[in-house]
Amino acid sequence: MTVALGCGGNASHKQNNRPTAEADTTAKNLLTVNHMHGDLAVLWGAIKELHPGYGFYTPATQLKQAYQNVYNSLKRPLSESEFIDAVYPFLCQLRCGHTQLKHAASFKPSGDKKVPHLPFHVLVQQHRVWITGHQVQELHAGDEIITMNGIPVSEMIDHGFNLYCGDGYNETFKELFLSEYDGFEDVCNKYFHWQPPYTLNLRTAKGGLKTVKLIANDAKIPAETQKTVDNFAGWTVAGEIENSRLRFQKNKSTAWFQVSPFAYTDTVVYEKAFALIKRKDIRNLVLDLRHNTGGDIRVAIRLLSYLADADYNIVADVKSRFADPASSQFARYFDAGITSGFKLGFKAGAKAGNWHHITVTPEFGQLYGPFKLAKTNHFDGNLIVLIDGATFSSGALFTAALKAQNKNVKFIGRETAGSEEGCNGMTVQRLTLPNSKIVVDFPWMRVVSVAKNASRGRGIMPNYTVNYSPADVLSNKDLDLNKALALLR
Repeated sequence: MTVALGCGGNASHKQNNRPTAEADTTAKNLLTVNHMHGDLAVLWGAIKELHPGYGFYTPATQLKQAYQNVYNSLKRPLSESEFIDAVYPFLCQLRCGHTQLKHAASFKPSGDKKVPHLPFHVLVQQHRVWITGHQVQELHAGDEIITMNGIPVSEMIDHGFNLYCGDGYNETFKELFLSEYDGFEDVCNKYFHWQPPYTLNLRTAKGGLKTVKLIANDAKIPAETQKTVDNFAGWTVAGEIENSRLRFQKNKSTAWFQVSPFAYTDTVVYEKAFALIKRKDIRNLVLDLRHNTGGDIRVAIRLLSYLADADYNIVADVKSRFADPASSQFARYFDAGITSGFKLGFKAGAKAGNWHHITVTPEFGQLYGPFKLAKTNHFDGNLIVLIDGATFSSGALFTAALKAQNKNVKFIGRETAGSEEGCNGMTVQRLTLPNSKIVVDFPWMRVVSVAKNASRGRGIMPNYTVNYSPADVLSNKDLDLNKALALLR
């Protein structure tokens, strides 16, 4: 049973969908047009009947048109990778970050055609792109790319936003994906199918313009170096907490606690961490939820018990569009084991409009509150939370609940990947397309957060937005933490 999962560091698409060579372009591995049409029809039918995101952010008529556009574009046999790339722009219109495509289990990339790697890395912000790390002397950190091979960067980013699904109208996650997970390189390879050399028109850090032609994509020329910042100079690590997740600022009443994706063992970590925080009489806590991509929401409930002002809730409602998924005509395409887990943990109750309220069984545990605060070691001091474009799923639900139920909390960073009003998830099924055997991560329920006055389709917004420069990225400078410490002085 899947419980409001995140996306594995938001890199699962990269890990499962990026072969090192395009072996499946040989004729025997190509998918026929009829097979692709059949798979796409199954996907579309299942979305219309079951998906909680159908018509939620994008009108059904617009979704149908996006589906039809992809269907009509499939006019020749494609490799599995090419078919996945063709389907994503349609799937992105659901605006659901839990709905992703993965290669068939039997997919084995091989062959001689190498996927080219760019000789530089980038920082993508607000539809602009800057060079960070690089392996060629023609480039410098801070150079802004204006066009690449004659294509404006803004157009490249638009295509990049269709390489991976995200919640609502959020862009910070898409920017992070393009920056941190080589998504910008994927735009060059998957959409434009470019091979080196690459021609870049650049604006330098001093404002000048220059054009460079990068011939080699495997250059070994050392790039410029930059001193790495020690963001925790003057801090001590709490040895009782693994992975250096809890630190104390020397001679200060300030602690930093990293909240990684919620796992069962974290309940013990929270007990130890807040006991230490209490023992050291910490008055200022910096809670780091950056790159918390989700996990077990029941564990998030435990963390909130140390931080909420009073008895609290984690979600307002969970609902689905169906009473019994096994009765659907698409049931045979879903994973039977996950279906059994769903039936064990959840029950469809009363219907209101097009939705069934979901109740949970004792096998799942308690989901609906109100929950009681922690009996000991509750934190009552100044709370600052760091968030970013990879704070997702139950990580975002926790953030929304904390914002709604702690009157003094402040948020620093960037808009969360998860929408403040809630997400699709709780049970994330695996829909296997019958011909290609491509797997679709397919959520079955809509989770409604406890947010107050959430902006539709937008994540939790920070009280203080922090943007990074290429130099900050290269030096590993933690501007979010610096801002938090400045506020606490």
